[in-house]
Amino acid sequence: MRAEIPRFAYLLTLLGITSMILLPSAIRAHGGEDHGDQKPKTTANAKGIVSHSARLGDLEVMLKHPVLEPDQAAAGRLFITNFATNEPFKNGEAKIEIESDTGGTFSAVLQASQQAGASEVKLPALPEGSYIMRVSVTHSGETDTATFTGVDVKTAPPAAGGEMSWFSKVLIGFVFSLVLVMLGGLVYFVWRFAAGSRLNDEALSA
Repeated sequence: MRAEIPRFAYLLTLLGITSMILLPSAIRAHGGEDHGDQKPKTTANAKGIVSHSARLGDLEVMLKHPVLEPDQAAAGRLFITNFATNEPFKNGEAKIEIESDTGGTFSAVLQASQQAGASEVKLPALPEGSYIMRVSVTHSGETDTATFTGVDVKTAPPAAGGEMSWFSKVLIGFVFSLVLVMLGGLVYFVWRFAAGSRLNDEALSA
């Protein structure tokens, strides 16, 4: 009996380790794709494209547009897909509203795209400030809304390297001065050579 106890404990340990390995894999699968955090989120890439994404029930919405600058309209695209399969969703009606921190509300213009589940978006020219953007999708008699906060409209900073550093300015000034000195010296030597040749010609003719 004592010999059977270690073997039984060994089987239980092996079963526990196998469950720990397989269970997280099954949780992560979720229809073949890991969607990660499904809270509304906003990201921006190095090219200046801003992406807003959120889950709305069985759907997932993503709005992409360039960085918004004051008093300038912008064009973007809205994508609506099935959350589980990532297939385009074509049976919904979308609306985008933008609310300023002072309470003013602006509406974007949406136009269906040739790509299934996508819409062309025309964002209005907005004054500088911070905004809340709401993307609503109506389908099957219900309306779901994703809210994105902290949408900033501000003047873009100058591109890196756009302004010349003081060292570059000093270096360019030094090179320019050196070129002037060399040019002046060249003119002087040419003048001296021409004057010497003229004196020699006069001496020979005399």
